[in-house]
Amino acid sequence: MRGNTGSRPGDSNVLDLPQDPAVRARKRWLIGGAVVAALVVALVLVLTFSPILAIRSITVSGNELVSEKKIQQALEPLHGVPLSRVGTGTVMELLAGEPAVKDAIVQAEANNTLQVQIVEFVPVAVLLEGKQRSLVGPDGQLLAKLGAKDKQKLPTIRSSKVTKDPKVFSMLTRVLSELPDKLLATVDHATATSKDFVELKLNDGTLVIWGNDQDSALKTKVLEALLGAPKDKKAPIKVYDISSPQHPVAR
Repeated sequence: MRGNTGSRPGDSNVLDLPQDPAVRARKRWLIGGAVVAALVVALVLVLTFSPILAIRSITVSGNELVSEKKIQQALEPLHGVPLSRVGTGTVMELLAGEPAVKDAIVQAEANNTLQVQIVEFVPVAVLLEGKQRSLVGPDGQLLAKLGAKDKQKLPTIRSSKVTKDPKVFSMLTRVLSELPDKLLATVDHATATSKDFVELKLNDGTLVIWGNDQDSALKTKVLEALLGAPKDKKAPIKVYDISSPQHPVAR
């Protein structure tokens, strides 16, 4: 008799097919991606929390109105903080008590150093309050006090009941802030009798009736044209009224 042709014990009827190359590639990509993600997370943790990259020193530049000592004192809490956790917002929060500081540019440097470049408001006038002199900014903010020997070639504003009104004072300083540097340098002092009436006294004694802070750009152009026009030495002009810049008056 013919022997049994059935399968012998231990034999399998299932064939092992080779794995799809696309599946193998996908697995490799998944494994590689997981490794890269783990490395990125580890790097972020190191940069964020590791004391290895903590701030050890702070260098300051760009400051003129605020002393470096005051800035360093304000930024003292940053020592020991990882560089990656310190940005402009953090620095500006610590410098909030310095009215002269407008902005800051923050950059990490080698040797765990934080470079802070200070951007200050540009003063437009000197406020006189008795014997005290202070630099004021474009919005009427007091930027810094001046010493007895400090000299500033800026228009002066003498404190009065009118100028103590914040709205009047800020309007007055806005007018000065919109003058070109060359024209601002010709102004000796500025006064305001109300929130709608500003006068400028030039270095040569000429009075400029400016009015309010509207149409400042047009008023500036008109005043520059009037000042640049030929002068009659026999009948010098003492007053320029540009409160209505479309109809200026010189007398």
